[in-house]
Amino acid sequence: KARTTETFGQIAHVFSTYEARRAKEDAKPFMRGINSIQLIHDGKRWYVLSLIWRAEDAALQLPERYLRNG
Repeated sequence: KARTTETFGQIAHVFSTYEARRAKEDAKPFMRGINSIQLIHDGKRWYVLSLIWRAEDAALQLPERYLRNG
């Protein structure tokens, strides 16, 4: 899993990959995807403004640049 964060002033955008396994000992995840999170800082703390996610499938695979080893 990996995370990419970009900020400009008090706004931030985060792309974070995720993996889902049915059991801790499962070698391969049964699902992977990307979370897209937008945040704003009010001078004291970060607030989440939006969150959307997209699981990969046969037609849309995670780009290598968003994978930790990529």
